[in-house]
Amino acid sequence: MNTDPLLLQEIVRLYEAEPDLLTLPPLLFESVTRLTDSDVVGWTEVHHRSGELRALLSIEEDPARRATAFQAYARHAGSHPFWQKDPAFFGERAVRESDVFTDEEFMALPMAREVFLPSNAHRIMGVLMLHGEYSLDLSAHRVVGRPAYSDAERDRLQIYRGHVLRAYRQAQQRTVDKLPAADRLRYAFPELTQRQVEVAVWIAEGNSNDAIANAMSVSLDTVKAHLKAIFSKIGTDSRLALAKLVHTVPPFSQMPPLWKLPLATWKTQSTPRLPVETLRAKAQIESGVVPESGPG
Repeated sequence: MNTDPLLLQEIVRLYEAEPDLLTLPPLLFESVTRLTDSDVVGWTEVHHRSGELRALLSIEEDPARRATAFQAYARHAGSHPFWQKDPAFFGERAVRESDVFTDEEFMALPMAREVFLPSNAHRIMGVLMLHGEYSLDLSAHRVVGRPAYSDAERDRLQIYRGHVLRAYRQAQQRTVDKLPAADRLRYAFPELTQRQVEVAVWIAEGNSNDAIANAMSVSLDTVKAHLKAIFSKIGTDSRLALAKLVHTVPPFSQMPPLWKLPLATWKTQSTPRLPVETLRAKAQIESGVVPESGPG
């Protein structure tokens, strides 16, 4: 059993926060900074089926510089499994750049010269996680001149990794659970029209056909026609079954990039760093670029 008090404190903090997909990254940034004494922390999620990703950093950065760094990273990612984020290479380990390259080797790498050193970044440590359609990359970074990550810091991140993966699964479920009834129905039955979704939600809230007609400013016959079409499309002819379905139907047969869902409930939450533009090649995954001014 691990008795590292700092690690245990951050694990408890992670579970107590009960994060969703928007509140998870800032929480990870704070915890990994404390666990590894890092200047910058990065978090990247890749949705393989769509090719979508979001890459977040714990600091603000210049968008133009980041775009340039992404392009350079993509050019050189194939040079080593460490840069490719190869699951077979990482496994369940936390891997440091110092585990792979000597300082002299690192400084001579095109990847270092074009991506990291121009941004004053040197020390790198990361873990990779796989969950369904997703690859998750949590990385810690230090500026030039700071020492390599220690074995103790590596061990902390390696143990923390398993808890991050569990927290991510829970965050996904919380995100799905927060879907409003209309969105849940729309995702589950994309063949429903907007008006049909509205009628279904009104019914799920216990409204009569007359009340729905008044609320929507349409005729009673129009409501009945919508209801008939709804029953046909979802495979039931019971108002009670429809009401239950609206609130319980699994919205996705295959998970999409959940961070792109337009959840109204997210509007009141603090927003993490903005994602970079959508990139479709896994070779372009890396979010460890540090501005020349160092951590902000």
